[in-house]
Amino acid sequence: MESEKRIFKRLADLPIMPSTIGTMAWNRTGDWRYLTPVVADKAAPCAQACPAGIPVPVYLNALRNGRLQSGLGLLLSHNPLPGLTGRFCHHPCQAKCVRRKIDNAISIRRIERSLADLSNNAAIQKIGKTDKRVAVIGSGPLGLSCAFYLGCRGCRVAVLDPQDRAGGVLAGLSPEKIDPQLLEDEIGRLLHLAEITLETGVALDFRRLGEGVPEADFIILDPTGFSEGNAFPAGIAEFDPFTEGPPDSRIVSAKLPENLEQFKPSLIAHYIGAGRQTAIKVLDMFAEPSGQPGISGPNPQRRQVVNAEDIRLERFQSSDHSGPAKGKEEKWEWERVFEETKRCLSCGACNQCLQCATFCPDASIRPDETAVTVDLEHCKGCGICAYECPRGVITMEAVSS
Repeated sequence: MESEKRIFKRLADLPIMPSTIGTMAWNRTGDWRYLTPVVADKAAPCAQACPAGIPVPVYLNALRNGRLQSGLGLLLSHNPLPGLTGRFCHHPCQAKCVRRKIDNAISIRRIERSLADLSNNAAIQKIGKTDKRVAVIGSGPLGLSCAFYLGCRGCRVAVLDPQDRAGGVLAGLSPEKIDPQLLEDEIGRLLHLAEITLETGVALDFRRLGEGVPEADFIILDPTGFSEGNAFPAGIAEFDPFTEGPPDSRIVSAKLPENLEQFKPSLIAHYIGAGRQTAIKVLDMFAEPSGQPGISGPNPQRRQVVNAEDIRLERFQSSDHSGPAKGKEEKWEWERVFEETKRCLSCGACNQCLQCATFCPDASIRPDETAVTVDLEHCKGCGICAYECPRGVITMEAVSS
């Protein structure tokens, strides 16, 4: 119960010596503020560099705290093919890892690979439901990821592939580069999670696709779903999912930037990101005028960012593990994954270290379920919490009028 202000009416009521009687909760000093501390997860340098927009510190925090299914769900909701990125991606995230300034980068790629191998009961949360039917022609990495994001947002999606084996350009790689069973398992999990149907060996006349798939409200052609040089016929509307919205047409093809036109396994995350962007643009077309966003969730391009200079490196110690340079080929079990997640500095993401609460002179910061909250009725806006936060999570903003 909140204490009431105590009023002394005579000298005899005063204490013999200065002492604390009750609390000062009655004295709402929050209106003294000129600046307000704002607690918000920000896009870390690793997430900013990730072509698929994976909020790396957020899902690593969940894993580190023992929430395996939550962390795995976060990863899969942004990257439905972690077994492939964990083997082939050129991992620009690790090149931007702030931990490198202390010892070695977090082995993000190995963590993804290990989680893919350990994710037998993975589950994700689907958002919304729509009666829209979408056909994705081709089952390359772009088409599969696009179908996945559309399926997760409630669209009824069918992936149709003229080839006998799913995977598009991935299926064309030699068994030395990619294990056929691995590819099958990755695709199978993606289809199951998003409730997508897949048909291979489908006879399609590309000149009359609309007639061949009459039940589809929208048809998307996947440029990574076919061998190189297999151009689509003239008349199919193309758009760049990174810079353009889909044209006013029922049948479209995602046009890749020049650096992605020739498929390279090391750029797998870029194709997944292109599939995500394609799905975003299509969902924007399906959105009601009231305007629910197409794909929600962390997106480094739309979130406030935290820079390497914002991280208080002097607050962290060197670790025993040497990150990616150690144990490059052996299989990691969950214990090794857990040890690696503990090395993450959690840049831009609150992991409840409570440095802010320790130094707050007004006891106005309290732990919440996954972060901290500020008692704005008593916070005076001194800024100590923002200064003491080692991860750049708390920023001071002007009080809105």
